[in-house]
Formats: sequence, C-alpha cells, structure tokens
Amino acid sequence: MPVLQGSPVYRIYQLAWTALDWLYPPTCGGCDKPGERWCPTCQNTVRLLQPPLCSHCGQSLVSDQPCLSCPPGGYRFQALRAWAEFNGPLRSAIHRLKYKGDLALGEILARPMAGLLCGLGWAVDLVVPVPLGVAREQQRGYNQASLLALPLAMACGLPHRPRALHKIRQTRTQVGLSRTARRENVAGAFQADSHLVQGRSILVVDDVATSGATLDACAAALLGAGAQAVYGLTLARAVYMPSQPGNPV
Repeated sequence: MPVLQGSPVYRIYQLAWTALDWLYPPTCGGCDKPGERWCPTCQNTVRLLQPPLCSHCGQSLVSDQPCLSCPPGGYRFQALRAWAEFNGPLRSAIHRLKYKGDLALGEILARPMAGLLCGLGWAVDLVVPVPLGVAREQQRGYNQASLLALPLAMACGLPHRPRALHKIRQTRTQVGLSRTARRENVAGAFQADSHLVQGRSILVVDDVATSGATLDACAAALLGAGAQAVYGLTLARAVYMPSQPGNPV
C-alpha cells in the first residue's frame, strides 16, 4: 500500500507507527499473517465499489437503473463515498479495529481513504468522525472512526475536530434493523458545536456505511448548527442487494 506524503506531522505519525511495528511485530488485520498490519494478499482481495455509482450515496448501480439504496426523501449530506465493499478480509480487519483494540489498523487503512478523498475533489475544510456514545466510548476506550479520521485529515492537510459532533442519546445497535428503523433509531441522536462547524464544509468519517442513516443524522445536526455542507466518507460500504435476504430494506 503506498505511503502518502501528507504534512510533516503526518510523516512523523507514520514513523511512530512504523517504530511500534519494529518493537511489537504486528499480524495482518485480515488474515493474522505475521509481519504486517495489512498484507498484500488481503489488499489484493479488496473489492472496490464498481461503477456506475449513485452520485449521491455512492452505491453501485445496476446499469442505468435508479438507485434503490437512497431513501425516497434523499439524504441531507451532499454525497457519500466508500473505499471498498464490506466483505472478506477487510470486514475482518474492521471488526478487529472496532472490537479488539487493534489501533494500528486505523493508520494503515486510512491511507486508501485519503487517496480516494484526494481524487474526489470535494471542497471540504474540516474532518469530523462519527462519535460514539459516552458509555460505549468509555467501555471501548477509543472511537474507531476517529482512528481513521485523524490520519486521513493529516494526510490531506485538513483539521480534525473530534469534539465538533457529540452523541447526545444512547441508541440501539443498527445491526439487524430495517432501513426505516435505522433512520428512526439515530434521528436526533447527535448534536454539533456551532462554534466549530458554522460556515464550514465538513467531511464526516466512519468505518462502515450500510443504509447511510447514521451519516444522515450527523449531517442533520451539523447543518442545524450552521455547517455549509456535509460529505460522508467511510472505509467500507455494505453493498445493497434488494433480492438478497438479510439486507436492510
């Protein structure tokens, strides 16, 4: 995986993780192979979202058919994109980052996200991670979205403001909920700091997008606090296949 140049601070950040790799040899987040945090074999299994993509939610489309992933009323963010499909070794790596405390995966997996962002041409000037609730962050000890957002922001020379957005009420896990239930679950769950976001074009970062409901709720809070525009970027995206059982609809 290529090393982005980024700012001097970003290069120091990368060197610090490289030094830790020497001191504590890692295993691959996707397959447990020793020696690398994310090995070439797992990288080669990554499936990028195939064009054509929905211009709004970034989901792969079936030829020129209308997007079946976007809700009837649309989203409040300007656009959403993800680096790759949420499956295979990448899915394993995200679970390891999210639930098993493998913090080093944040830096290595943020690299392709930064490369994607540079190619999108979005006029963003602030990076904000999707926040966890207070209890969950205390239990976990970190926010996996921030572990991706911080190196991404440094690589692209953008400020990272993890406290610009707060989760103000506890929500159920989104796993297993329908698309309508997901939107209802996170509606009004976030609050933004107007002093940090007013007039800004904001990139909201998360690990995985499924229905887009969480990012849309974040966008609602940010726009309500005076943000000019909101974009979403995630490491992975659950591919929406309406005919396949188990997909949120």
